[in-house]
Amino acid sequence: MKFEILLKNGRVIDPLTGLDGRNDVGIRHGKIAAVAPCLSAADADSVIDVEGYIVMPGVIDSHVHVSTEERWIGFSMMASVGVITAVDFGGPIENTVKGLATCGCGMSIAGLHTVTPGRNTKDRDPSVEELSEIADGALANGALGLKIVGGHSPATPEATARIVEVANKKGCYVAFHVGTTRHGSDIEGLREAVELAGKNRLHIAHVNSYCRGLHMTPAAEALEAVELLKTHRNLVSESYLGTINGTSAHIKDGLPTSHVTRNCLRMGGYTPDEKGMGEAILGGWALIQVVRGGKMELVTGEEGYRIWKDAGTMTGVSFPVNDTTAMHILATAKMEGSGEFVVDAISTDGGAIPRNVQLERGAALVRLGALTWPELVRKLTLNPARMFGFERKGALAEGFDGDVTVADPVTGRAYLGISRGQVIMIDGVVVGKGGHLLAATQEGAAKAKELGLSSETVDLGKSLFYTRT
Repeated sequence: MKFEILLKNGRVIDPLTGLDGRNDVGIRHGKIAAVAPCLSAADADSVIDVEGYIVMPGVIDSHVHVSTEERWIGFSMMASVGVITAVDFGGPIENTVKGLATCGCGMSIAGLHTVTPGRNTKDRDPSVEELSEIADGALANGALGLKIVGGHSPATPEATARIVEVANKKGCYVAFHVGTTRHGSDIEGLREAVELAGKNRLHIAHVNSYCRGLHMTPAAEALEAVELLKTHRNLVSESYLGTINGTSAHIKDGLPTSHVTRNCLRMGGYTPDEKGMGEAILGGWALIQVVRGGKMELVTGEEGYRIWKDAGTMTGVSFPVNDTTAMHILATAKMEGSGEFVVDAISTDGGAIPRNVQLERGAALVRLGALTWPELVRKLTLNPARMFGFERKGALAEGFDGDVTVADPVTGRAYLGISRGQVIMIDGVVVGKGGHLLAATQEGAAKAKELGLSSETVDLGKSLFYTRT
């Protein structure tokens, strides 16, 4: 059999088949064609020796932000660290698709369309009819479904439950950054989210964000989160390993527009207002996001304060608010008996926010003995593929997409990225172009093709989101 690409001598880990050992991987016509101990180099157009490296299915980041033009740099930031497929949680979906066409770096991308009260709804209590119209438009423009941004811009509890209900009735995806007008983006908000979901399907975004010690110790909150997710398997979830978060530094009428930002200021001992934000930047607690040299950087102190003021406060900001113990608990917790992970995937909530560290920090957990490499690979590849219904991703079995990430087993640093049979990254240098959209409807997939993208539809009815019992 003729291969376009042949990877030789790597430690191949495939969570679907359980393969873990020295093997070669042959890719043909954009698909995995063969995995075996000794494939002939004479049958390949390009042979890459990956001895000493781990060869895994292409990393799937189940929660990123690359939807605004400023954040389109996130495509190259992700590709440079071995991410091959990602799901954007920023919206609106039209911006995500445009960014993929402009800066996609050869990646596969799916996206959710945000429901932001007061911005794309009339108020904080939108009706079923208004929400249904938003969902239909999102699906027609290429989205997998909806994202509720309750932590930043909360809706009423009743409206939040309506959004979940509308999405479930339409059979589309719905994710929740927890928080309503009743409870915030914390462990109390997570308890409320479970109640609001009822028996409906719901994706709980970045679980570690609700375990920052606002009501109990971070560890105690993480352990409660684990128990909630264990007993409500109609919920899927992900958590990340970065110590910083990402939110808005925008001030309106003297207050941060994001409720998450207000919480972060309180956590640092600052008042949740414009004065407190300025003091937090000058004091090094608030890190202003700024694009430099083709990537997002974090700046604080007097320079950060000047950037924030010059932008009229319209910048992103990060705070070092994520507890490492809580992250460890959530990344490693398992169900009794089955050994299934409680939190399904390791994400980054990154993209253009500089915390694309899932491989680097994941490798650290392996070094600590908290995870094995096969377990880490499962949480980075097969689990998120199943969660969203990406049927031909997340494995190195014959016929699956030719998506491969090659990484150093000690540091976790990505050495090579291959997307649908095309090399998109070599030793941190991004060489891929274009992109591929994963949409929920044929109409949405067609929208991508109008922009010169390739695309395909995802059968959400077969996803873990809708099939787990």
